[in-house]
Amino acid sequence: MKRYAKFLKQTWYLWLTYAVVTGLLIAFVSPIFWAVIPMMIVNFFYFALVRYNDDGDFIGA
Repeated sequence: MKRYAKFLKQTWYLWLTYAVVTGLLIAFVSPIFWAVIPMMIVNFFYFALVRYNDDGDFIGA
């Protein structure tokens, strides 16, 4: 759980930007963009899993 908290702590502004842009796209372009929300969730968990260890430390090269 530490990996997800640390990842969110370091990238919250990016996820907020993605959420706002997606909301605007849903409201003003097309409701098809609702499909982006599950994709964002999967991407969040994938990148947190790949880039951080169980203790919340960055694994980067």
